[in-house]
Amino acid sequence: MKRFFIPLVLLSTQAAYACPELPGQTVERSVLIEQLKAADTYRKGQAAIAAMWMFWRNAPDETAQELLDEGLSNIRVADYIRAEDALSRLTAYCPAYAEGHNQLAFTYFLQGKYELSHESLDRVLELEPIHFAALSGKALTYQAEGREDIAQIFLRRAVALNPWLNERYMLRPLKDGSDL
Repeated sequence: MKRFFIPLVLLSTQAAYACPELPGQTVERSVLIEQLKAADTYRKGQAAIAAMWMFWRNAPDETAQELLDEGLSNIRVADYIRAEDALSRLTAYCPAYAEGHNQLAFTYFLQGKYELSHESLDRVLELEPIHFAALSGKALTYQAEGREDIAQIFLRRAVALNPWLNERYMLRPLKDGSDL
C-alpha cells in the first residue's frame, strides 16, 4: 500500500477546497438502516451491520480513503499515536466526513482521552445522527468515566437503531422493568 504524507498545515489551509463534497446518500442510508431494523436473525443482522460499515467507510476520495485506511491499520496494531495522526489529518482534510471523526474518537477512547473522544463523537452525531457506533461510543465513554446513567441513555439510542449491537448486553432494565 502506498503511503502519502499530507502535512497537517497543508490540510488545514486547503481542507475546504481539497476534499470533495460527499454525495447525497440519504436514500442508501435509509435503506441500510431499515434493513438493519428489519433483520429477524442474527445472520441477517450481522450482514446489515457489515453493509452499514461499508457505507460509512467509503471515504469521499482516494486521499481520504488512504488516511482512513492508515488510521484503521494503526488502530489494529495498537499504534494509537500514528492512528491519531492519520485520523487527525483526515478530519482536517475532510471535516464533513463523519467516519473520520468516529475513528478518531475511537482512537482517543483507546488512549483514555475521554473528553476528546466525546468532542469527536459529538461531531459524528452532528454529521450522521443515525451513527449507532458513535452512540455506542458515547455510551462506552460515559461508562468508562463512571457515568452509568447517561451511558444507558446513549446505549438505548444505539440499540434502537441497531438491535443487533454487540453492546446491547450492557443494557440495564428501566425502573419500570422494561428494556427500552
